[in-house]
Amino acid sequence: MHYNELKYMELIKGRFPQLDLSKIEFNKTDGSYSNIAVVNNEVVFKFSKYDWSAVYLRNEAEVVSFIQSFTDLPLPDVEIVEQNVTKRAYIKGSPLYRDVLMKSDYSTQDAVARQIATFLNQLHSIPAKKVKKAGIGDSRMNLVREEWLAELETMERKITPYCTNYVKEYFHQIIRPAVDDEEFFEFESVLIHGDMAPWHILFDIDSRKINSVIGFSNSGFGDPAYDFAMLLDHLGETFIRRIQGYYPVSPACLDRARFYAHISIFMWYRDVCDMITTRDFSRFQIPVAGRDISPFGKSLPVTGVKRSKK
Repeated sequence: MHYNELKYMELIKGRFPQLDLSKIEFNKTDGSYSNIAVVNNEVVFKFSKYDWSAVYLRNEAEVVSFIQSFTDLPLPDVEIVEQNVTKRAYIKGSPLYRDVLMKSDYSTQDAVARQIATFLNQLHSIPAKKVKKAGIGDSRMNLVREEWLAELETMERKITPYCTNYVKEYFHQIIRPAVDDEEFFEFESVLIHGDMAPWHILFDIDSRKINSVIGFSNSGFGDPAYDFAMLLDHLGETFIRRIQGYYPVSPACLDRARFYAHISIFMWYRDVCDMITTRDFSRFQIPVAGRDISPFGKSLPVTGVKRSKK
């Protein structure tokens, strides 16, 4: 057992002696800023990986406590055990894998879309005055136009040496509308989840419903398009159209979501370029995103072809 795991177990024993630690599972890969320990499928502990990342655990605890009364979807209480440790109840469910969702029947897909739409609508509709009164600040994902232009310039400089001409032009086609349109990044800030990825949406395969949403470390005031962008990037625009049936997304918001979804992979490439330069791969993780491509084994309907009658 690793030193950190022993240290985590000693802390849990000291603070919660009543817990049975006969079954404890450690996960040091899924959390960007924290290591995770699941005790008997009953309790989840999160330990910040770095001194500076403890703030994300505290932010998650404060946001979840605040929004519980505003959302229909059940959210687990998050308790701050120490400055760099939190605790919550374990929630049954698996990540909302795109293949699982796309292989589900129409009614299941529609029910999931409705749950997500309702949750985001309720979250984004919380009055700003109440959010500020609760002491919740900006999401770290919240950038203004000037910051984005500087970010894109830096990104292009770092990744260009590793790009083919095709990739360079692909990148330019993505950023051109955002750069040329001075109003592209204008939006009304709302409380956002900030990391609405499928692994933070707990889907119950038996009930075919979402049990909860987790991962509020990046929550705060920001562009609602960020939340749609994560869903768009991983679950596809076809599913976003289902969500729009319950939570209409404006064309401007949808375009920003498309931009954020496209640019996310280039932001990762930028970070990899930094790692190549510094030879520091300690935070290296390989990304993956579902695309608007059918799961293996699914036949496609034939469209646009008229068959002659015999």
